[in-house]
Amino acid sequence: MGVTNFPNGITCDTSRNRSMAAGSTVPTSGVAGYNPGCTFTKTNVALGQASQWINMGTAASCLFVPVGPTYGYGIKSAERSIASAGGDTTEVITRSGLIRSTDVAIVNHAVSDDTDQIVSAITADSAITIVGSADPSTAHAYSYALLQNRCTPAWDIVAAGTYTTTGGSPSFGIAISGVLVTDIAFVNYASTDDTDVVSEVICAANNILVRCSADPSTVHSLHYVVIRPRGTFKPSHYIAYAGSHTTVGGAAAEAVTISGALATDIPIVIYNTTNDTDSILKVVMTADTMTVTCSADPSTAHAFSYMVLRAY
Repeated sequence: MGVTNFPNGITCDTSRNRSMAAGSTVPTSGVAGYNPGCTFTKTNVALGQASQWINMGTAASCLFVPVGPTYGYGIKSAERSIASAGGDTTEVITRSGLIRSTDVAIVNHAVSDDTDQIVSAITADSAITIVGSADPSTAHAYSYALLQNRCTPAWDIVAAGTYTTTGGSPSFGIAISGVLVTDIAFVNYASTDDTDVVSEVICAANNILVRCSADPSTVHSLHYVVIRPRGTFKPSHYIAYAGSHTTVGGAAAEAVTISGALATDIPIVIYNTTNDTDSILKVVMTADTMTVTCSADPSTAHAFSYMVLRAY
């Protein structure tokens, strides 16, 4: 079979389908002209994006998925609904050799029978230590995503966005077409007028099911992200920024400088470290700044773990 090389970085076979391509934009899913296994190099890769992609679809309908490492933070591993052992407020998830002290852990309750909250989640080599506001007993379970710098991700982002609540019940669904029961979701408040907390987050078919500590009425909104094992879909978003921030205190609202952040980015934030049971009430993005408002002045004894998401 003959092969034609073009000066714009495209290699075609005699059927004129491409086997190798490059450009600033990953091909739209469903377009024709790319052989199965066609590789695509993103030439203007930004922080957090994957530079190498491969067509897992057909020549008639492509589906490019990322392969290889990210230029920045990626989701190295994740698990859903890890049952609590109970007995005290501290829970340790041990994964020998998988977790590094420099990784960033994002943790939610996947199952809960009350309004307890996660007050800290700290990574160490081979472990994530989670502290709750009370003994979780065995009625709770956790989901986590482990963010690692310059890794080859095992998970990618299916969907992310901001949802305004309609009220009427503390439990509700965020309808997102294509979400699977096996996906993992993380949620935090984007706006609020009180000190309610998110008690439970889990995925269902075409939905994120959320339970709050009280009816959120129509004055609340939530940032959300849904993740899935890499390889069967084109990601909607990537992790533009991630890390930990130690608070400087002085007010309940803490401004975190993130140079290059946009007002349209989606922030997911939890406590990394705390010395009390304060909660994170809301997270707002503006240019170069992520403002986290807590239920009280966090002083200098708190720290946040965060990931800031941007659409591909």
